[in-house]
Amino acid sequence: MIRKTGFVLMFAALFFLQMRLSAQGNSETVAPGMGSVLPVPGYVILSNGDTIPGKLRWSLKYVENNPVEIKFIAENGNSKFFTASAIRGFGNQVQVYMDNDPVPVLMDMENYVSLPSVKKGVPVFYHRLIGGKITVYQNRSAVIVGATTVQEENRFDGIRFTFSLNEGLSIGPSYTTEYRVIKSRSRFSSYYVSKDNGPLVKVDKDDYETNVKELFGDCQAIADEIAKNPDLTKFKNFMILTEVYNKLCGN
Repeated sequence: MIRKTGFVLMFAALFFLQMRLSAQGNSETVAPGMGSVLPVPGYVILSNGDTIPGKLRWSLKYVENNPVEIKFIAENGNSKFFTASAIRGFGNQVQVYMDNDPVPVLMDMENYVSLPSVKKGVPVFYHRLIGGKITVYQNRSAVIVGATTVQEENRFDGIRFTFSLNEGLSIGPSYTTEYRVIKSRSRFSSYYVSKDNGPLVKVDKDDYETNVKELFGDCQAIADEIAKNPDLTKFKNFMILTEVYNKLCGN
């Protein structure tokens, strides 16, 4: 018991240090998909579809670098361990400590879905970055491409959307995603993608151009947008193009 407790405390200390180091400057520098060994606000989706709010922490169990178990604490204080084979998913808001600030910042809710792992086929929790006809999941083994692939000078004035530093991504009359969210998601050298609820396919920076037609080629509205802004087909704009596709062609 002493050895186990010491290990948990050591891991928690290392995690706390990692949270401080990863958050130097401001919250936009924090990469998505970071777990917590301390309870944070969140929810679980049970196998019957019910969503229960509470707090949770990750267990120290992974398959293919994806979490497979969490400890959930309900609002009434009852706690239980859930594996990826037992529930549909969960969400959590990680707390991050910024430089020279003793008060932690609560990050946006991040959503995890139980799916078979790519290699072993066993249930794991995948971090869902974008949902829709094309669903994008974080590849937790991917290389982080610098701070982000999105640059502040990036701007698109599309036919049915706009994207800029000040306004973020706007599609149609009402849909928006903040610039910081796009920036945070656009950090990795590869992602896992499911189209029309199909199997996960790895989309990699090095061969992305070969996947553009397969992913987006069934939508004339996207073809029109690319004709106006050819840079949309570059990997650095993958998150932007996917969100535009889901809103214009997802129905």
